[in-house]
Amino acid sequence: MLFTRTVRRTRPPRPTARPVPAWARTAAQLAALAPVASSLWRLPLAFGVSMGMDAELMADMMSHPFWQRLGYLAGLGALTDGLAFLTLGLVSGWGETWPRWIPVLGGRSVPLAAALVPAVVGGVAATTLFTAMAFMWNGNMLYGYTGWAILQTCCYAPLLIWGPIVLVVAAHYYRRRTQSSVA
Repeated sequence: MLFTRTVRRTRPPRPTARPVPAWARTAAQLAALAPVASSLWRLPLAFGVSMGMDAELMADMMSHPFWQRLGYLAGLGALTDGLAFLTLGLVSGWGETWPRWIPVLGGRSVPLAAALVPAVVGGVAATTLFTAMAFMWNGNMLYGYTGWAILQTCCYAPLLIWGPIVLVVAAHYYRRRTQSSVA
């Protein structure tokens, strides 16, 4: 048979100690996806596509070697997307028990503070940073509110909900891990 379908058998995700409601799982997934559009929006800048940015900003950016521009912009995207992905741990088994592949900690219970403190600090930081950023993210557009500015706004607007959603999911994580019954 030349064309055969390969079926990947994967283990089902480890269940959490207490059930996670659908709204919390959906909220965590939204938080994980929130920075993806802004990460993708930044990538063409590395290749010299202005995306509507003013000439001074682009000249400054293009004064750096390509590998630095790409490394910075792709690295920033990978960092934000990676941090956002960690929100899924608040509604997954790997947020309650360290995965077995992690040396020393594998298989042990995740201390509440090890998941909650970074989530709360990150949620507050994202809320503060991106709310402040919303007032200026189109400030360097060359021609005001053109198609480029609208595209940038559409790509960056999800960042406004990222922090608050992380805080809501973190509050649910705390409640689920500390109370005997969750409504």
